[in-house]
Amino acid sequence: MRKCIFSIAGLFLISGTFWACNSGEETVKETENEVFAIHDEVMPKIDDIMKLRKGLKQRITSLDSLKASGSAAVTLRTDEEKEQANRLHRNLDVADSLMMDWMSRYNGDTLAKLSSDEALRYLNGQKDQITDVKTKVNSSIEQARQFLGKK
Repeated sequence: MRKCIFSIAGLFLISGTFWACNSGEETVKETENEVFAIHDEVMPKIDDIMKLRKGLKQRITSLDSLKASGSAAVTLRTDEEKEQANRLHRNLDVADSLMMDWMSRYNGDTLAKLSSDEALRYLNGQKDQITDVKTKVNSSIEQARQFLGKK
């Protein structure tokens, strides 16, 4: 009877350990999927960034032409618009660079070498970083669209 109780207790202990390991691996995989869902949402917007940068460059060129043929009041207005266009262009450059930097630094291969806790810590940090990238990409795109749409 005693052997039977110890055997059953041992089985519960082993199955509990196995379940905890499986649960940790599942949590890591779920978190990794969340990170890549954010990445997959942001990545197509890089094309929008490229188009908007081109539009801003064209707008800057047209402002330079307008400035050359205008009065002092026109020159002041075009200088202000040009500065805003340059600032928005720089914001788009930063957003693009943040995305490229995140992708080059992300190292999913190391997850297999880490414990579940370490992998989750790494992935949560990556999730925070890619969320920041998403915020910057979305805000820079929205600001550039508003500028180009009203002008």
